[in-house]
Amino acid sequence: MNIAELAEAVLELEDDKAIAMVKQSIEEGMNAREVLENGVLAGLKEIGKRFQNKEYFLAELTMGADLVDQCMAILEPHLPVAEGPKRGVVVIGAVQGDLHSIGYGLVQKQLELAGYEVHEVGINCPSMKFIDKAKEVNADIIGLSAFLVTTIPYCDEVINYLKDMGTRDKYKVIIGGTECNHEVAAAMGADGFAPDASEAVKLCDKLLGHA
Repeated sequence: MNIAELAEAVLELEDDKAIAMVKQSIEEGMNAREVLENGVLAGLKEIGKRFQNKEYFLAELTMGADLVDQCMAILEPHLPVAEGPKRGVVVIGAVQGDLHSIGYGLVQKQLELAGYEVHEVGINCPSMKFIDKAKEVNADIIGLSAFLVTTIPYCDEVINYLKDMGTRDKYKVIIGGTECNHEVAAAMGADGFAPDASEAVKLCDKLLGHA
């Protein structure tokens, strides 16, 4: 089974082919983490790029996310369990108005592989949903995904709610998404911005003193 071909099948939304290839990789005893990162998630990342370039739209994003979920269900039992104590607890999701999980889905999987406990709150989430979940699971970090210019203000809203509640210092707040950058993060008082999943893991490690 060729991992590059798997990534291409995910990118082209060829469900039957991609799922068959993932099953084949398990049968052949391939490294499940490599298959996930270099095949499934690599294809998902390219789907995100096509969306940014307006070659794919919301329908394709949704199809891609569903395909990755199916592949993940096959790979999950074969993925290595992170050794040692958990590195931290993260609540992650897409802010209100953002209707897909492509960006934070990549981050979630990479954080879990790195040893973080991650709680997903879904898409189109009201600001208080992040905060309520963070309180419930005693989170260290709140991760906000905002792919659209129109939804970035909801990241700011989460931070302002935390300030109003007197709990801003309890959580690190990080943001990500196509229209986000370091300047946007600094302007709203977020603790950091990550342009992709691997950088998000590094950012979380840095914020929690693991780097």
